[in-house]
Amino acid sequence: MGVTLEELARILGGRLDGPSPGPLVSGIASISEAMAGQVTFLTETKNVQKRHQELAKTKASGVIASENAGSLPLPSIRFPSAYHGFVKALEYFHPKDSLVPGIHPTAFVHEDAIVDPTAMIGPLAVVEAEAQIGPGARIDAQVFIGKHSRVGAASHLYPHVTLREECMIGENSIVHSGAVLGSDGFGFHSTDRGHEKIPQIGIVEIGNNVEIGANVTIDRATMGKTIVGDGTKIDNLVHLAHNVRVGRNCLIVAQVGISGSTTLEDQVTLAGQVGTAGHVTIGKGTTVAARGVVTQDVPPNQVVSGFPLKPHSEEKRIMVAMRKLPELVKAVRRIEKELASLRKPNE
Repeated sequence: MGVTLEELARILGGRLDGPSPGPLVSGIASISEAMAGQVTFLTETKNVQKRHQELAKTKASGVIASENAGSLPLPSIRFPSAYHGFVKALEYFHPKDSLVPGIHPTAFVHEDAIVDPTAMIGPLAVVEAEAQIGPGARIDAQVFIGKHSRVGAASHLYPHVTLREECMIGENSIVHSGAVLGSDGFGFHSTDRGHEKIPQIGIVEIGNNVEIGANVTIDRATMGKTIVGDGTKIDNLVHLAHNVRVGRNCLIVAQVGISGSTTLEDQVTLAGQVGTAGHVTIGKGTTVAARGVVTQDVPPNQVVSGFPLKPHSEEKRIMVAMRKLPELVKAVRRIEKELASLRKPNE
């Protein structure tokens, strides 16, 4: 059973642009895949003409769009930001599974652990002594929660997450499958006899409203804390070494490696495969473009890239110049030949 576009606009907080009450809709899909009875989504993109051409071919019954999207070939629900409406529609048509509180009979929960009665502990999960699981938290199958660790209210740990001893996750945070939080930092004292392990006695502290992708590894501090601040989002396959401090509302994209004792101030963005040396600070609001290598401190509010790191505009000019290198080499060789021929009569 669907709702009319007019009803959907009211539910989502948008404005219907088209005949009222509009067709019935019961789902959402991409422009190319949407069928009658579904709404689609017009991205906010510079290539408006291309998106409008795609929209003219869609079978969707309606489209979610921004207020400044112009005239569209089918009824639309308008928002100041199309992405905001898109998120609201996804949440409406695909609500999260309701939490069923309780402890699965195959889970192991130590008698000294504290599990809120509104939390859920899934099959074969392990919750060790004096760990704390907050209200409405969801611990899925085969998650490991170490001694003295804490999971805050309404946080969700997907299957096979490991939260080692004494580490903490705040409220409303999400940790995806395979992530390991609190593994030993890579600390060794090298001698002629070999590499002596340095005990890693610190912890990991994850803030509120953080999302951590699949197979992320965050090492515990040697001493003190490895910290991920409130609102930060970390993509899959990222590594944070011991004593790293990540500020609030940072974005860290896949395959980033952050070396020990590095500090990211608030609202830093690290694009894919960025690497850092240890003990550097990246200033507030700075973006490091993909594959950039940070070997020294970066001031706030910069856009940088490359190795060695430089302003992104300069790096782009260098890349353009490098594409011309084969032609330049040919030109230099031609000039060398011409100069050589000019010298011969005088020899």
